[in-house]
Parts: sequence; structure tokens; C-alpha cells
Amino acid sequence: MKEYGTLAIIATALMGAVLVVRAHNTELTRFVDQRPLVGGSVYLLLNVFDAVLAPGITLPLIPVAARAWGPMPAAILTTVGWTAGSLVAFLIARRWGYPLVRKITSIERVKRLRRYLPEDLFWSVVLLRMVMPMDVISYVLGLFTDMKWSRYVAATALGVAPSAFVLAFLGKLTHGYELITFGIGGAAIVWIVISSRHRGRPPAMRPLGHAHTNR
Repeated sequence: MKEYGTLAIIATALMGAVLVVRAHNTELTRFVDQRPLVGGSVYLLLNVFDAVLAPGITLPLIPVAARAWGPMPAAILTTVGWTAGSLVAFLIARRWGYPLVRKITSIERVKRLRRYLPEDLFWSVVLLRMVMPMDVISYVLGLFTDMKWSRYVAATALGVAPSAFVLAFLGKLTHGYELITFGIGGAAIVWIVISSRHRGRPPAMRPLGHAHTNR
């Protein structure tokens, strides 16, 4: 229940952020449009931060980017940022293990998701990226698998790209902020349902035989 409460708080904060960004949409769009290099760099770094520590923090900014640069550039930059941030999280887990990961994210969620790692990692990562918070699955894969970083990057990019493109094109629409707000709420509900079902039944997949047991 504590985790669900935290998730609800995060979802509420994100929806609030959407409303704040919407209220200042004109000023933000003008800033990004007039300073494309600075705006692009800040946006990219925020997306990296999003994937490492704060899933969803850049969602309210996607419409700003889409209206300033167009949906396609915004989607590409979002995909690059999310992928780069996910790689950072993956390498943190692979290099420093539990001691650092437990300071960054919920170690309980990380341990629970370990049981559901499938043997066909590549396409499973692609699918997982479409429905699960990026930071958690990055740490799980870094801690418990020996997946090569090149395959990890490719699978992550394929998995996050659809969401990035959909959100960028939605952000260009008149009611883009409302659609993204409903998307955030829907994603939170899906995550709660998935967590509840997994928590209430034994694992259907065995842990990987080559998982890192010394982490």
C-alpha cells in the first residue's frame, strides 16, 4: 500500500506539473524557439535525469518541444534522452550494484521484478519499456543479467520510441496537455494493476541462470 500511495503522489504531482507548464506554455515555447541550442541541451539533460531518477518528469515538456521544434525532432530528442538516461541507470547497477541502487530507487520493486525476467531478454525489454517505469527496469537488468550494453541500448530505444513519438504528436494537438494528463493517470493505473497481479501469484518465469548473484 505504501508503494501505491507513493505512485499516486507521483502521478498527482506530474498532472499538476502538466497544468503548470500549460499555464506558461507561451513563455516556455518562446524561450526554446529563440535559444534552440540551450533549450535542446536542457531538454536532453532533463530526459536523461527522467530516466535515471524521476520517471515522467519531462512529460509536461513534450508539448513545448513539439510546438517549438515540431513533433519529429521532439520525439527523436526525447528518445535519445530517455535511452541515454536508461543506459546510465543500467551502468550504475552493473558497476556499483545494490549499495548505490538502493539509494536511488525502491530496492523492493527491483527485487520483486527480478523474478519476472524472461530468458529472451531483447524483445522482452522492448515490451517492458512500453509499460514500466524506466528507472526500475534499468536497475533490474543491470543487477541481475549479463545483457550486453549494445543490445540493451537497441532494445531500450525500440521500446521507448513509440511512446516518445505518440506523446510528441499528441503534444502538437490543441488538447495535447489534457491527453498527456489522462495518459499519466492511465499509466499509473496500469502499473498498479500489473504490480498487484504479480504480487498475488507465484512467478511464472524462472530467474535467469546467468544472473549476477554477487550483487
